[in-house]
Amino acid sequence: MVPSIEKEIKAKEHTIKTISGIFDAIEQAARSEEHAQQRQQIRSTTINRSKKQGPDLSR
Repeated sequence: MVPSIEKEIKAKEHTIKTISGIFDAIEQAARSEEHAQQRQQIRSTTINRSKKQGPDLSR
């Protein structure tokens, strides 16, 4: 292969790997955000349930 073409191919491969890494990081951040929202929803649900139950008056 012509050296200049080979050099260009390697540069483009590097660019593709870089972009792929960026997309992977974005995807991971989105999953982390989803998990944080789910944890917050669970906490809110748990707090609301305990408020609805009221104090334990059986003692």
